[in-house]
Amino acid sequence: MTKSAIVVGAGIVGASTAWHLAQRGYQVTLLERDAVDAVADSASGGNAGLLSIGHFPLTRPGASWRGLRWMFSQTAPLYIRPRFDRELISWLWNFHLHCTQRHLDRSMAVLGEMGFKSLAVLELMMAEAHIECDYKRDGWLDVVLKPENLAVAEAEARSLEQYGYKWERLEKEQLLARDACFTPEVSGAIHMKDSAHCAPHLLIAGIVRALPQRGVSVLGRSEVRALKLARSGRVTGVQLVSGEEFHADVVVLTAGIWSDAIAKLADVSIPMQAARGYHLQFAYPSTDAPALPSTGMVLHESFVAVTPMQTATGQELRIAGTLEIGPVGAPWMHERVAMLLKGGNAYLKGLDALKPIREWAGYRPCTSDGLPAVGGLKKRPGLFVATGHAMMGMTLGPVTGKALAEMIDDEAPCFDCRMLDPERFS
Repeated sequence: MTKSAIVVGAGIVGASTAWHLAQRGYQVTLLERDAVDAVADSASGGNAGLLSIGHFPLTRPGASWRGLRWMFSQTAPLYIRPRFDRELISWLWNFHLHCTQRHLDRSMAVLGEMGFKSLAVLELMMAEAHIECDYKRDGWLDVVLKPENLAVAEAEARSLEQYGYKWERLEKEQLLARDACFTPEVSGAIHMKDSAHCAPHLLIAGIVRALPQRGVSVLGRSEVRALKLARSGRVTGVQLVSGEEFHADVVVLTAGIWSDAIAKLADVSIPMQAARGYHLQFAYPSTDAPALPSTGMVLHESFVAVTPMQTATGQELRIAGTLEIGPVGAPWMHERVAMLLKGGNAYLKGLDALKPIREWAGYRPCTSDGLPAVGGLKKRPGLFVATGHAMMGMTLGPVTGKALAEMIDDEAPCFDCRMLDPERFS
């Protein structure tokens, strides 16, 4: 008998989960609250485009104290809109408790393993679906401005060696010889060699477009209003805002920041905060253009990510970053868009000469311990969750989808998911 699954949310995590469930013979319905052709503008499509495997979680030692200092500055890398909110206060306290070296070491044991496997899963998906998204596995650069910070960046890279990651330190002269895009003010960089970059809007659009060919029914403008429960407490389906109902053997929540609100309909809590990020997209003119970066990078002191992208209309550059924790739906803070350019000018030549062709903002689902929530819920049989990837959704989404499909099929997941148990918060 064919098993059925409903996947809620068509971002990279949901699309990957639907892909792997269909591969296992499930009859899959993928529900997306927005139009299907809008996935390119979703949180998955709007991210920086760096598939930076081995990246540290937000909960680094000292991060909570830095955040406390930054929260009073609207142009700081992390800005928390001041407000009295019990859930926010609880989240901040739990975040602080997890900003320890012990938690970082335990987290990296999981994230380090996920990274390599995620790129392997993604590369297989792209090959099978013939997806063109300017994917290049050429690593990324941690570009440092202040000389004293180069040793800090090197120490972070060195700590990843135990998980199999390779890196190289580039002194100022080597960096300037490698790329003409940098200003003379930079001090050097750390080249993390195992990662990749791509045009993420083309990647997620390509995966979602390929799903119907694999038997997945993809339905847009299908916002979930309620979860359907049997008398036993098992989740058996969903009801949409339109009133339409869908029933299945399993329901999977992969709806990003909206996953918690949907889970609460079944008396399950996955506490997260919505951290809004921004990006600016630039088209490179064919003449009189500043030098284009050869690969993706993060500007160490400003926390701004820079990624070159080849699209159907030509060469483009994306500058992305910032974390702004505030109420969902609050107006854009345009000073935070402006800080992306300001944060890049000290590192890169000619940014002021470029005019953006697009501004974007979207929400990243952030758990208080910096780790995703992935797995089934014993409290609600038939309900599975995969969310809370923060800035790493595009990077870790493919392997998350594969592991979740394995768990749904009562198999051992392809990586150790015990620290990601979605019921850990209760």
